[in-house]
Amino acid sequence: MKKITILTAIAGLTLGASLAYGYTADGGGVVGSKHDMNMLSGAAPDAQGRVCAFCHTPHHKVEATELDYNPLWSHKVNVDTSFAPYESVTFNSTIAGDPLAGPSRLCMSCHDGVIAVDQHYGNTGTALGGKITADGFGDIAIGKFADLSNDHPIGFDLNGIHTKDAGIRDTLKAPNNTTLNTQPITTLGFNNGKGQLLMTCASCHDVHNKDNKDTAFLYEKQLNSQFCVMCHDK
Repeated sequence: MKKITILTAIAGLTLGASLAYGYTADGGGVVGSKHDMNMLSGAAPDAQGRVCAFCHTPHHKVEATELDYNPLWSHKVNVDTSFAPYESVTFNSTIAGDPLAGPSRLCMSCHDGVIAVDQHYGNTGTALGGKITADGFGDIAIGKFADLSNDHPIGFDLNGIHTKDAGIRDTLKAPNNTTLNTQPITTLGFNNGKGQLLMTCASCHDVHNKDNKDTAFLYEKQLNSQFCVMCHDK
């Protein structure tokens, strides 16, 4: 399962903010990556120069009943339970309860367009700091106003998904990612303890920049839409 090593953001988006210095290479780790809040112009850097602290703490983790996955979280949690999920006549599955199940709710702690991206350890942060102002192309806000209806669906069960939609692969096609290539599509799922392996933000994105192949923390390259056809048999 990917749930221990990845949390994530939604596919294909970048921070679009000015930087103090260049990002580290894809797959080079979280330090110096787009998830290193110390690098964001306008953000309040951690007082001790820590990178992991913006999300994690060894003690006194944030508690929230809405969380079903809490990897020693130090960031304010988006507790909204009314997010509108994706819905379309082309969507052949069902959102299994909370669309923000698993790591997705943690992703919304920054990508909801409300909570400061540099908030951590009880510090307020610099509000939006000019980083998240809308939910649109070129902006990293995803769930602003509790709306996920214009984003790739998350929160549905990956078990047997290829039997519901013939255009979905049973095994992943990822020639640039030997870890995932030919693995069952359920490898990308979050185990919610109810026999379901749910699609989450982390099914597409590697928040820690260790196993990604693309600047948007994606697990496969976007060239020739290799990322899309990793799951979609088109």
